[in-house]
Amino acid sequence: MNLILCIHNHQPVGNMGFVLEKAYDRAYRPFLECLLRYPEIKVNMHISGWLFLWLLKNRPEYVERLRRLVSMGQVEIVSGGMYEPVLSLVPASDAIDQIRLHRRLMKKVFGVSPKALWLAERVYEPHFPSILARAGILCTLVDDNHFMALGFKEEELYGYFKTEFEGRAVFLFPGLKFLRYAIPFKTIDEIDGYFRSAETKGAELLTFGDDGEKFGLWPGTFRHCYEDGWLEGFFSYLRENSEWIRTKTFGEHMALCRPKGLVYLDCNSYSEMGEWAYPAEMARLYEKASKETDFGGKRFLRGGYFKYFLLKYPESNDMHKRMVEVSNRAKRGRAREYLFLAQCNDAYWHGIFGGLYLPHLRSEVYRNLLKAESLLPSKKGLYRLWLEDVNFDGFKEAVFSSQTLKAYFFLKEGGTLYELDHRPSCTNIMANLTRRYEGYHERLTSRFADVADGKKTIHEMTLFKEPGIESNLFYDWYRRASLIDHVMGEDVDFETFYQARYKEPGDFVKEPYAAKVRRGDPQVLVMKREGHFWKEGAMFPLSLTKEVRLTEGGEGLLVDYSLEGEVPFSFLLGVEFNFSFLSQREGRFIETEGGRFSLDFKGALGDSSYVKFHDPFQGIEVSLFFQRPFSIWTFPVEVVSLSEEGFERNYECTSLMPIWRIEDLKEKRGIHIELHVRGLSHNNNA
Repeated sequence: MNLILCIHNHQPVGNMGFVLEKAYDRAYRPFLECLLRYPEIKVNMHISGWLFLWLLKNRPEYVERLRRLVSMGQVEIVSGGMYEPVLSLVPASDAIDQIRLHRRLMKKVFGVSPKALWLAERVYEPHFPSILARAGILCTLVDDNHFMALGFKEEELYGYFKTEFEGRAVFLFPGLKFLRYAIPFKTIDEIDGYFRSAETKGAELLTFGDDGEKFGLWPGTFRHCYEDGWLEGFFSYLRENSEWIRTKTFGEHMALCRPKGLVYLDCNSYSEMGEWAYPAEMARLYEKASKETDFGGKRFLRGGYFKYFLLKYPESNDMHKRMVEVSNRAKRGRAREYLFLAQCNDAYWHGIFGGLYLPHLRSEVYRNLLKAESLLPSKKGLYRLWLEDVNFDGFKEAVFSSQTLKAYFFLKEGGTLYELDHRPSCTNIMANLTRRYEGYHERLTSRFADVADGKKTIHEMTLFKEPGIESNLFYDWYRRASLIDHVMGEDVDFETFYQARYKEPGDFVKEPYAAKVRRGDPQVLVMKREGHFWKEGAMFPLSLTKEVRLTEGGEGLLVDYSLEGEVPFSFLLGVEFNFSFLSQREGRFIETEGGRFSLDFKGALGDSSYVKFHDPFQGIEVSLFFQRPFSIWTFPVEVVSLSEEGFERNYECTSLMPIWRIEDLKEKRGIHIELHVRGLSHNNNA
């Protein structure tokens, strides 16, 4: 009986250096050192391109050891998209070029062109065989639940299969879920029992494929795998039983054994991904149904579709459509390399893995897109204003472009500013994220935490990184964009606004604004809503217009508000801004007439006609100037999310809202706001 062990090592583009060092010290290095002591054990290894380049530069001794194992035939190098894109999220031509780029790098370093491929997040779609075959790939690994859902029994998956799309063929190896959950978490005796049972059923091949980080980086696994000796014990077991369990590479097994036959699979990934891709409430119900369904019925629980993440999280869709926009133009050279970096999958989705909730990964996507865009010629000129359905939702957005800034307005929902790119620093200062309900938040009410002993997978554990974290669960009812028009009663206070637990009598935040472009010098975006103020069952008409134009040098936005209507009582107008600064700390601060404040500050800033945000890390200063308001509220927007280390609180952006009291509106009332962005000379991201 043959056994394929496939190890996938990956770090997302833009991840922190200390994270890579920790992963190397606790997982990548000790795993390889253990493998070196067992030359009889064959392993297939995939290292995503950004991580591999880091290893080449910072840990060349690791690459040299791996090169020796490859030359000895102990390790087969597995390819993938260079910067680990999920292939269904990127244009086919980009996917092919990314795979070819990774294969060329592996050929240059190891002297061999990989024929096997690791699918990012093991997301598979029926057209993939054509992409893989055109990129020179012979085979890939997919999860066994693809097959089980189609009616296969597990014992029918002890081998590999052939598939095709439009006549282009590849081979598929079913990765077994039992082994994915057993290695390295079950005892050697339990795994031995599984192997022996499979052999009695005539198994020709068992395939295991999973993350290399589970061998030391996941909670509790360093002690379990190395200090307690699980990995050493597993390799010793395989060596002692090599007469009937033979570890093989993909290439060796295909040379020795024929495929079991033809198969066609539909869109799928590993089973947990199907849960995460559902809308939050459906994800909770799916998890409940999965726990209540017996083993035989689980095969019929399919889960969601990976690309639904683009609907579940509009911020993900915004990144994706910007990426596709750049892809349509970046066809060669350095711009294409930056595009590929921006296609790294992690920031586009969220589960226990996935990096959408990590602001530095979202910002890295935009940074690389803006770097790519800076190298592309502008056919229509830099100073432009136009309307276009940018996010493909069937409604037009407004886009301002200058040599310094690029601004995107969401007309369908509040006429809000949802992306503001500072071209010189290649920074989207509004790469924000909204506080949303997630199905796994229900676990926080159980008040039960596991111990990370390395004997449970991260899918089976509930860990908390701080006590009382459930007290930070707040859910926004609108997106965290900017130029959000809050028409509020005078009874609203800071705390209820911060917690998003107040009623807003105005109907402006989530409703559509009519828009037109007023041509001239300068061009002006005019957005208007004929809305209402609701009070004690009565409706009072209220018209709000905001006109936006670029400053003369194009380095800022000038916004003129006007309110008209007959509202015979006082109310509050708040204009909310949200800015992404990656962190509240590391030299960042808020400046007003009253002094400096930390980005941790929560409350009213006091009397001031301006607010400045200083961010030396991204190399920008964001300034807001306005007519002296009634009050200015600010707070850090934080979410409670789940990662492989447990429930944690993440900073997403900083919210700021100047508020004006409007008294007895009978005549037109105007408010002027200026937003300026300038680069700082000490940009740590340059």
